[in-house]
Amino acid sequence: MVNIKDAALAYKTLNGIICVYKPSCVSVRQVQNTILTHLCRDLNSLPDRQLEKRVEIIGATNEPMQVKLAPNYADHPLACGPRYIKEDFRCSWATHLGLFSSGVLLLGINDGTKLTYQINTARPTRAFKVHGQFGKATDTYFWNGRTMERASYKHVTREKLDRVVAHIQAAHQKTMFELSGLHMESQTAYDLASQGLIRPANSKLPIIYGVKCVHFDSPNFTLEIQSVNEYDKYLWTLVHDLGIQLKTAAHCTGLQCIRQGRFNLQLALLRKHWQLNHILNNMDQCRQLLEENENLLKPKSAHLTV
Repeated sequence: MVNIKDAALAYKTLNGIICVYKPSCVSVRQVQNTILTHLCRDLNSLPDRQLEKRVEIIGATNEPMQVKLAPNYADHPLACGPRYIKEDFRCSWATHLGLFSSGVLLLGINDGTKLTYQINTARPTRAFKVHGQFGKATDTYFWNGRTMERASYKHVTREKLDRVVAHIQAAHQKTMFELSGLHMESQTAYDLASQGLIRPANSKLPIIYGVKCVHFDSPNFTLEIQSVNEYDKYLWTLVHDLGIQLKTAAHCTGLQCIRQGRFNLQLALLRKHWQLNHILNNMDQCRQLLEENENLLKPKSAHLTV
């Protein structure tokens, strides 16, 4: 664990990215604000530089005068305010997580904002655990929406669910090649796939690389989805469409990002660890991870032309 006793040295060290766990029903901006508030609190509690001195000239003007240094109270934190405030930091996220989503979130602090921009541009794949429930459909496709339909789900089995999920994955993989204007069995399509993951040139076009069911306990189920450019409503809609294909109704009950690139849940800091020492230690681990995996910032991939 990093242990720094000097506030100025700690502030200079805060340059990089950190991996935190965003709770559900907490916005990304709230996470950002909380972390910066805790950093300011911890930095201001550390010993800082000595107070500046002011020069005093005392004594009668018709006699030799004395020059001495006295404390300059205008430099005292009680007069000028805390040494470190939130405006002293720059902070940005690599990829946005919705309000009702939880999981891995990458934040760049100070010079680390350049790294979050590069990660966002590289668009590494993200893995989600999407929790759903059969029997009810809502107007938002999420649990907090207004109930629009109820349906029987007793006929849904694990085998039927796996069959439909495999069909969804195959359909999305086929769509990737169709968007590129290539036939799936052509040599050009093979050469494109051999370059790496096929990523769309348009950063707003969602692409799903893999879908599988990792838990089924009717009416509840959990899907693990590998994708890029996804967003909350898109994954909620996927659960809704899954229910339609199984001739029932379904809605999403939870969304958790378990991995982004090489950053996973084991690396993510929980809310109780959003403190200076833990953040500096996590920043060092993320720095080592980026050095060991240079392809996180410049992945080998083929891009669709749409």
